[in-house]
Amino acid sequence: MTQAPGWCGLGPLPRGGSGDTVGAAAYLPDFRQNAGASFRMVVDVGAWDNSLAMNSPGQSGDPRSPHYADLFEAWAADGAFPLVYSRSRVEAETVQRLVLSPAGAALN
Repeated sequence: MTQAPGWCGLGPLPRGGSGDTVGAAAYLPDFRQNAGASFRMVVDVGAWDNSLAMNSPGQSGDPRSPHYADLFEAWAADGAFPLVYSRSRVEAETVQRLVLSPAGAALN
C-alpha cells in the first residue's frame, strides 16, 4: 500500500465499524483501518433538501485548501452535512462561488 506524502496525511482518528456493520471498515492486524467508505449519502427523494452526505477528508481535494480536511473529524464520528438541492437552499448555503469561463467568453 502506498503511503500519502506527509504534507497531505491526516489522522489517525478512532473510528468504529467492521465488515458486518453499516459503517463498513477493514482493518490491518494492528487494528489500523485500511479500507472503508469515504463518501456516504442519505437521500430523501420526497424532500430533497433533507438529504445528507459526508465526504472525507473534506470539501476540497487540494491539500493547500482550508477545506482539505474540514470534514475529517465529522467523518470519523459518522457525522453528515446537508446535501441541499433546491436553488433557494443552495443559494442560502453558498459561501463562495467560482465561475470558470473560456478566455474571451462573456460572463453571465
